[in-house]
Amino acid sequence: MPTKRRINWDVLRILAVLCVLLQHATRVGPANHPELGRPAFVFGFEFGASTLVVISAFFACASLAKGEPGRFLRNRLARLLPAYLVAVVCTYTVLRHFTPDGWSELEPRDLLVNVLMLQSWFPEARLVDVAYWTLPIQITGFVAGALLVSRIRGRAVKALLWTLVVVPLVIRDWTADPGLVHVLYNGLGAQRAQLFAIGIAIWLWSKGRLGDRHLFALLTAALLAQAGHSGDLGSTIGFGVLLIGVCAAAGGPDWDVAPVRLLSRPIKWLAGISYGVYLVHQELGYVVMAVVAPYGGPWTQLAFFTASAVFLGWLLTKFVERPAHRALTASRPTLAGLLLTARLHAAQSHLGSVGAVPFSRAPLWRPVSHASTSAAAPPTAGDVAPSAPVNAQLR
Repeated sequence: MPTKRRINWDVLRILAVLCVLLQHATRVGPANHPELGRPAFVFGFEFGASTLVVISAFFACASLAKGEPGRFLRNRLARLLPAYLVAVVCTYTVLRHFTPDGWSELEPRDLLVNVLMLQSWFPEARLVDVAYWTLPIQITGFVAGALLVSRIRGRAVKALLWTLVVVPLVIRDWTADPGLVHVLYNGLGAQRAQLFAIGIAIWLWSKGRLGDRHLFALLTAALLAQAGHSGDLGSTIGFGVLLIGVCAAAGGPDWDVAPVRLLSRPIKWLAGISYGVYLVHQELGYVVMAVVAPYGGPWTQLAFFTASAVFLGWLLTKFVERPAHRALTASRPTLAGLLLTARLHAAQSHLGSVGAVPFSRAPLWRPVSHASTSAAAPPTAGDVAPSAPVNAQLR
């Protein structure tokens, strides 16, 4: 039986996305487009997207622990890729054809590179949206996890965690000059590897497979690596604060307390569209800010930036992400299953013709998209049966 959905992860996901929105709307947007004017305030801390990667890595471990890496990878790609592709094409179209002169210099080649998620491999290509840096890195991590989950056990896992933290920092100086190391370092997103180490370590700790002191040492080293790669101490401190929340969510009780419980429905709804919000908020949000700038001040721009992100994110989730995920992960009947079903139906028909009662009035085979299965409550990060439905939190 699937367990109750834990609201603490929804709260963390919303906080992380909110930090991303504030940083992009009040710092990055006015810096890249001075015509937007001065913001009402500046939220200059860059740690929301990193927190989302950590949470994603944590739940990847929860899914891979079920022992079905192929199914895990299929579900993840079916969840991420269709919405991403639609967001890239829509954002490119708006920036190319519906923005003021000089706002964007995107070309069809840039669209192709971004659609194929090769932005990090071709640094000369322009980014359709800078926020998309997380997608190639996450997919690289998911593929690596699916390939390695059955090959690395015990102490090798802990050694891998420290390797992900230390090695990219050590070889960073070798990537200064263009060359093979430079291309591989940036293409694989090695400077973000510590984020996966953090997510994996917190999951191991939540399962009692990593001690408190070991986790503390690894998180400290990972935060130092984060500061070394980014050169931003303030953002690293903020990232550390959110990581405390991630640890509390992973190792403690659910945050189902009175204030949170009163807002449980909007919290769950916002968390459910958070991926869509992330995909469409930045560049499209700047266009919205530019449209409303003549009619209102910085607070009006921020309000419309946020509202447009939520609305467009909901549209993307409802009409692209969820339908595409259902279609791409629907179970396909095997030949043996079809033959067995045919034999059972034949038996029913035969028994019915002689006055016997059929086995059941319900269909004998139901696809995953059938209402009786698609509406099942989603599991959480706990131990669940391999046949349990995929959790919306496990993204």
